[in-house]
Amino acid sequence: LSVRATISDSKSDFHKEFPYVIPPIYRKLADELLVELHLLSHQKNFENNSIFATGLKEIFTKFTNGYKPSDHISKLFDAICNCNGFDPNEINDSSKQLIEKVHSFTKDDLNQFLSQIKNTNKNSYYSRINAIGIYKLVCELPFYKDLKEEDLTTEIEKISHSLNYQKSRVEKDISMYKSNIEKMKQALEIIALNTSSK
Repeated sequence: LSVRATISDSKSDFHKEFPYVIPPIYRKLADELLVELHLLSHQKNFENNSIFATGLKEIFTKFTNGYKPSDHISKLFDAICNCNGFDPNEINDSSKQLIEKVHSFTKDDLNQFLSQIKNTNKNSYYSRINAIGIYKLVCELPFYKDLKEEDLTTEIEKISHSLNYQKSRVEKDISMYKSNIEKMKQALEIIALNTSSK
């Protein structure tokens, strides 16, 4: 039997692959994602599908906005994935393919896609990353482009229900995600102002 890796093992592997100083504002994100992926990698019912990949990519992209040096961004993503046994190229490809595909989706295509996901992941373990994947998916669908915020929420509820995700959890996770993005944006603006005034 193989010995189950601990969070300390994952962090050690991460620092070997990414031996750079992470700017303080991005450190919490790196740590949270690292721990979350570690826990998911040990969940028996966890399914690494295209909605999960899209959510992970979206969270990482949004929260590394303004990261410097910019050439460290992809290295950081690779290290967070690799140290927990996730293939970063697979995550990138899966996310990219889904986003490209949904740009031409009809409502029937969406329903077919969701039933396919549901059938292959009947008892799939829920993660907040899945909620962000759903949110990104809805924002990219052509027939949802002009919907008001409350209508988008209704559509997200329908998708959550069709995937057997608890509506209240999905709503809470998306709401927290949007709030954290706003806080991050404000923090970056303050840093930019402080830097320019020196």
